[in-house]
Amino acid sequence: MHGWKKWIIASTLAISLTSSVFLVPVHGDWTQSLYEEKKEEYISSGVKHEQLLRFTDKGWLSVNVMRINVQDNFTSLEVLFNQTGLKNKAKLSELANQNPQVIGAVNGDFFNTKGAATLGPIVKDGELVSTPYYIPNQMGVFNQTKDGTPFINYWAPENVGITNQRSSAFLKIGSVNKESDYGDTAILFTPTFGEKTPALSPNLSSAVEMVIENNMVKEIVNAKEGTYIPRSGSVVFATGSFADLIWSNFAVGDGIELSASTTPDYQSLALAMGGGAVVLQDGIVPATFSHNITGNHPRTAIGISRDNKEVLFVTIDGRTSSYTGVTQKELGEIMAYLGAQQAINLDGGGSTEMILRPLGEENKKIVNTLSDGSERRLMNGIGVVSTAPQADLAGIKVQAQDTNVFVNGSRQLDIKAYDENYNPLHVDYSRIKWHITGANGTFSGNTFTATAPGKAAIVAEYDGKYASLEMNVLNQPVSLRLSPNKLFIDKNGERALTITAVDSDGYSATLRPQDITFEVPQNLGYIDDRGFFKAASQGGSGVIKGTFKGLEAYIQVAVGSQEVVVDDFEAANGSFLSYPAEVTGTYNIAPFPKSGNSAGSLSYDFTTTDATRAAYLVFNNGGIRFENTPSKIGVWVYGNEGGGHGLKAKLVGADGTAHTLDLAASINWSGWKYVEAAVPSTLKVPVVLERIYVVETNALAKDTGIIYLDGLTVSYPTNLDAAIPQAPVQDVRNVSAPAEGANSFKFFAHGAVSGIDTAQDQAAVAKLAELSNSTAALNVFTDTLDPSLKGNLKQPVVLGDGSYSATKHQDSLFIQLDNRKGSLRESNVQQWTWFINTVKSADAKQIFVVLPKPLSFSDPLEEKLFKDTLEKAKKEKNVDVWVLNGGGSNFAVTPQNGVRYVTLKDYPLQNDMDVFSQLKYMVFTVNDNMVTYEILSVNTK
Repeated sequence: MHGWKKWIIASTLAISLTSSVFLVPVHGDWTQSLYEEKKEEYISSGVKHEQLLRFTDKGWLSVNVMRINVQDNFTSLEVLFNQTGLKNKAKLSELANQNPQVIGAVNGDFFNTKGAATLGPIVKDGELVSTPYYIPNQMGVFNQTKDGTPFINYWAPENVGITNQRSSAFLKIGSVNKESDYGDTAILFTPTFGEKTPALSPNLSSAVEMVIENNMVKEIVNAKEGTYIPRSGSVVFATGSFADLIWSNFAVGDGIELSASTTPDYQSLALAMGGGAVVLQDGIVPATFSHNITGNHPRTAIGISRDNKEVLFVTIDGRTSSYTGVTQKELGEIMAYLGAQQAINLDGGGSTEMILRPLGEENKKIVNTLSDGSERRLMNGIGVVSTAPQADLAGIKVQAQDTNVFVNGSRQLDIKAYDENYNPLHVDYSRIKWHITGANGTFSGNTFTATAPGKAAIVAEYDGKYASLEMNVLNQPVSLRLSPNKLFIDKNGERALTITAVDSDGYSATLRPQDITFEVPQNLGYIDDRGFFKAASQGGSGVIKGTFKGLEAYIQVAVGSQEVVVDDFEAANGSFLSYPAEVTGTYNIAPFPKSGNSAGSLSYDFTTTDATRAAYLVFNNGGIRFENTPSKIGVWVYGNEGGGHGLKAKLVGADGTAHTLDLAASINWSGWKYVEAAVPSTLKVPVVLERIYVVETNALAKDTGIIYLDGLTVSYPTNLDAAIPQAPVQDVRNVSAPAEGANSFKFFAHGAVSGIDTAQDQAAVAKLAELSNSTAALNVFTDTLDPSLKGNLKQPVVLGDGSYSATKHQDSLFIQLDNRKGSLRESNVQQWTWFINTVKSADAKQIFVVLPKPLSFSDPLEEKLFKDTLEKAKKEKNVDVWVLNGGGSNFAVTPQNGVRYVTLKDYPLQNDMDVFSQLKYMVFTVNDNMVTYEILSVNTK
C-alpha cells in the first residue's frame, strides 16, 4: 500500500483530536446547553487556541481561548501599546504587528475614551510605564514576575516623587503618563508617552511644566500647546498647589532625584496591566464585584491556572443577533469551567478582540466577532510572544476557497506548512505531489480541474508529510448567479464579484473568474483575474454578462454618482435633544466652518449617568426630506473633542420604518474628516433624515465634549437603465409520477386552513377534501385545520399544531416542530435537543419536517444549525430531506444543499379569492428511489 493511502486511514482517527461536535446536552452552571462545537490547534510551542461554540437556552455562547504555557522556554507575555507614544490609541492588529514575534493578543485595560490614559498601571520589563488612577481595591491588575509567575491583585497606592537636591523640596507625583484635567496635581510624562505633553485642557485656567533632562531642571514654563519631552528626561505637568510648589522651590539648573515605589514592587515585575474586577478568586466567583459592568456584553478576561503554569486569554462575543454576551458573574463561572483559578475582567464591549496567527499562516487575523463590526482604537493590549527557532517540517494543511466544484471547473488549492515548534514555513509548490482517489481530475501546479462527478479525496504530499481534502465534484449546473446582481460603484472604483453555479439539488460551487466568459460593455470597465470589476473613469450604466457551461447570469452596473450638498450649516437648521434627560448639551450655528462661514456645533455632557447616552441634532420641519432614496449620506465632522463616541444618523421611510446609519464607530480623529454611510435601498420614499447624533453605551466613558458638522451631502447613483433577462429554472422533482412499490404513497399538502365562515370558504373546503380523499394516503397541514375540513378527511393528518412530535408512515418520518415565535428556541427551547437526537437516530428513507410558519430565524446561527442538522442526515444517511412550512403567499420549492424547502400557502389568504382560479394545493409522491411533487390548481383535470 502506498504511504499516502496508509496516511488517509490513520488521519481519519487523528481528526477527532482537533475538532469535536457534541450533539447531546452538556451542562454548565451558567446556562442550559443544547449543542456544542469545539475546535483547537496549537499556534506555537507554548500556545493552544481553542474555539468553543455553544448553543444554549439564552442563545449562542462564542468563546475563544488562548492557553499559554508560561513555563515554555520560547513563550513570554508582553504588554502592547503604541510605540510612537503611549498617548496614541491604535487598533489591536496594529499593536500586535509592531513586534513580528507576537503571535496572539487580546485587548487590554479600560481607558478614558477622551484622554490618553488607561485606568490601570503598565509595567514593562521592570519599568514603571504608567501608574494607576487609584481607587482603593476597585480595579484589579494582572501581573507577572520576572521569574514568570503570574498573579492578580489590587495595587496599593504608589509613592512617586521628585526631590530637589539643592532645596530638599519634595514634589509628590500624582500619576505617571496619565493625561488629566484635574486642578490640583502633578503628572510625570516620560518619553514613552510621546513626543510632547498634552496641550492645556480648556477645563484648566493655568498649569506649569518643568522640563527635566539628565536629572537636571532644564526649563520651567507655563503650559500651553504641549512641551517636547527630552529623550533622556521627562516633563512634570503641575496644577494648583503643585504648580505653586514648583515655582517656589525649583529653578533651572537644579539637580533632582526621582524616586518611585509600588506595591507590588514594579522592578520585580516583567509586566503589569490594569483591568477591572477580579471575577474569580481561588476558584470562586465573588458574591459582589469591586467594579461591575452590569448586563450581558462582549467580555475579555485573563485567567491563571491553579499551578500558575498556564495563563488564559479569553474573549466572549456579544451584542449581535446570535451572540448575547454574558454577565460578569457568568464570565467568572466560564473562566472556572475553562480551568482558571484566578481571573480578571478586562475592557469589553466594543473593545473585546482576539487576534492570532493561525497554524501555518504568516499573518495574524481576528478570530472573534467584533460587536461594532470593526476594530476599536485602544490604549493597550496584552500579547503572547514566541521566540521558538525554526525547526524541521512537522506537518502541512491543504485548503480551498470552496470544497464544491463542477465538472470542468477548477479549484486552486493552498498548502500551509509548519515546523515542530508550530512556526509557519515557506512552501515550495514544485515539490508537492498530488494524489486523487474517487472522482477523476487533473492538476496543473496547485490547480485542480474536475473531470468526472463524485467524491474526490485529494492528498497533498510534501517532503514526507501528508494532508487531505475532500472535494465534492458536482455534475451539471442548472443556474448561474453573479453577486451582487446590482452594482453601484464610484468612478475608478473596484468591487469583488462572486460567481456561483447551482445544481438541481441546490448544491452550489463558487467559480473561479478564469472559468467564466465575461462580456462587459465598452467604456464601463473590466473584470481582472481576481474577479474584481474595475470601473472606468467615466460614468455610465450597462449590463455585465457571465457564461458558464451554457448558463448565463447578469449584473446591472451603474458607474459614478451625483453629490448634492443638502445643508451647508450657514443658517439655523435644528435643535438639541438628549437621551436620557440627565444628559445636557447644546446645538448652535458657530463660526467654525469647514467651508463657507459657519458650521453646526453639537456639545454634550455624558458625565451624569451610566445609561446609554445620546446628544441629538434634530433637524427643523420634521427632518430633511428626499423624494428619491440616496445611495449614501455623509457629513464633515471636526472630531478633536469627539471622545471616541459613536456618530449615527436616523432615517425614516414613508411607511414609518426607521433605519440607523453608522457614520462613525468612534469619533477619534483630529481636525475635519468626511464620514459617510450607505442608505438601504429598501427604505420607502420619501425618506426623511430626522437627526444626527453622538452616542455612547459604555458606562465608563464619561466626559464632556463638542463636535462641529458641515457640508451634509447625499449621493445619488447613476440610473440603471438596462434590464436583464430572467431564465426560469425547472425543478427536476416537479413532475407527475405514480406511486410504485409496497412502501410508496402519495400525500396531500397545504398550509393552514382556518376561518371558514363564508359560502365560498365552504366550497373551497369541500373541494380540498374531495381532492385529498381521491388522491392521498396521508395529509399534511402546516398549522391550524378548520374542523369543517378535518371532519371530511378520510386519511390520517400530520398537523403542525405548535407542538413537537414525530410520525412514521411507511419508510418516511414526519417531524413536526414549532416555530410560531420565529425560531425553534424562542418557541420552545426543549424541542431543539429532541430534534437533533430524532434526526440522528432516524431510521427512514425520507424525512419531512413540518413547520407552521416561514423560516425566518432572527438568529442566523440557529438557522444554520437547523439546516446543518438536516444536511448532515442527507449526507450520512443518504436520506431524502424536505422542509415544509406554512404562511407563504404562494407555493414554492427551493433546493438548497440537498434539502428541499417547501413553502405552502395558507387559506384563506384573501377573503375575495377566486376559488376556481387561485386555490392550489400540493401532492407529493413518495417512492423508494425518489420523492416528486406537483403544484396543482383545484380546477386541474
